[in-house]
Amino acid sequence: MPLFVLYTNLPKDKIPEDFLQKTSAFLAKQLEKPENKVTVRVNADQMMITAGSADPCAIVEINNITDGAKNKDTAMAITNFVETNLPLPQNRFYIIFTNHRGQDVSFEGKTIE
Repeated sequence: MPLFVLYTNLPKDKIPEDFLQKTSAFLAKQLEKPENKVTVRVNADQMMITAGSADPCAIVEINNITDGAKNKDTAMAITNFVETNLPLPQNRFYIIFTNHRGQDVSFEGKTIE
């Protein structure tokens, strides 16, 4: 169920064509989840500023069924991944983790227990 959502003011043409595929594989490995359960969404061309500046910036949202114990390590890995694959320095984006219980998520009409 891992969900990676990127909101950025970068124009769409600054997002590499393979970014979604790379992100899906990376997230599956990092979170130790099967890639066929991972969803990646990129919202480019957003009207946004960070720290009072319209320089390239972003918010990354990670939704996952977990207790959050690995968030610290995952935060650094995602930071490095984003900074390596997009023209976004690490001081220009936040990562927001939302940890869910399986009973709060449904797939194919059933909650994930």
